[in-house]
Amino acid sequence: MNSSYLIFMVALLLSSCSILKPKEDGIAVAIHGTVHKPYCGGARPSPDVAAGYYEPLNNQSFKVYQGKSFSVDLKENSEFTFDQEGNVSLNLNPGTYFFVQSDKLLPLDKFMEKYAVAPSDHYVVKDEGCFNEWKNTVDLYLDVKNDTLVEFRQKARCWVGTNPCLVYVGPPAP
Repeated sequence: MNSSYLIFMVALLLSSCSILKPKEDGIAVAIHGTVHKPYCGGARPSPDVAAGYYEPLNNQSFKVYQGKSFSVDLKENSEFTFDQEGNVSLNLNPGTYFFVQSDKLLPLDKFMEKYAVAPSDHYVVKDEGCFNEWKNTVDLYLDVKNDTLVEFRQKARCWVGTNPCLVYVGPPAP
């Protein structure tokens, strides 16, 4: 009788642990982030080289918001950072989301300080309006309805990367 009582108590304890275990809510969303780097000149390239290449968005942080439009007073849902291979997994409830690069939430002067290079013979820095517009631009919209795999791609330009407020005016590649 004692052994059956002990077995019953162990079974009860194990089943209660599984009931109390926190359940992961939401829908699985796997995101692979890359940035396309174009061929920027030099020797005549092969067709593969001329097409450019993709690099992972490693260590890039983004804020996640639920909704359809970005405003300063909107409360963030969560934040994530891509791993070394440009991957991240999230659990989101069904709905419409958008992602904004975390640096875009810096004050405008700090954002410009981080992304504007010192004017030189090779670069022209656009005005404050360009940085303000870029800062208030959503990077990705996403509708979550069921398990989702997203390929998130940004485009870089030669010698300025993904910064739309820099213009390269230096010498062309040989």
